Amino acid sequence: MACNEYDYHMVNEVKRNHDLTPFFIANRGNCSFVQKVRNMENLGGAVGIVVDDHNENIQGVLMSDDGTGGGIRIPSMLIGKNDGKKLLDWWTSASEDEKANLVIMAEFVMPFEEDNKVTWDFWFTSSSDRALDFLEDFNEMQAKLGENIKFTPHYVFWEC
Repeated sequence: MACNEYDYHMVNEVKRNHDLTPFFIANRGNCSFVQKVRNMENLGGAVGIVVDDHNENIQGVLMSDDGTGGGIRIPSMLIGKNDGKKLLDWWTSASEDEKANLVIMAEFVMPFEEDNKVTWDFWFTSSSDRALDFLEDFNEMQAKLGENIKFTPHYVFWEC
């Protein structure tokens, strides 16, 4: 689900306005997170939700970039299999009126550090010119922020 571009003729037109922020839900598997979220964004979604297909602690799962995610502009999240099942089961049994009044709150939380530092990780491959340009440009900003941040770059290696 969501691995192929949506057939725009079979899906109702999604219109964003100040009262409506459309979201899409897809099950994990069969293609990358990036491809799923890109297809959701292309359809007009403002948030992409991916439901895990394993019973696992999703805190340790990284929704990694497959190397093509540079243009994605919407946030996305992975939710656990059990939570996703509850949401999808509700959706299949809800009336049209209930669906029209559904509100989902998506919260993206940065953990608070006691030492008052911002900690962030940057994942990239050495073949990404955009990532290398970012690191070069960010170097000056990092120097200005000094001890207020803890920046950790991570290199992703793909199996060949």
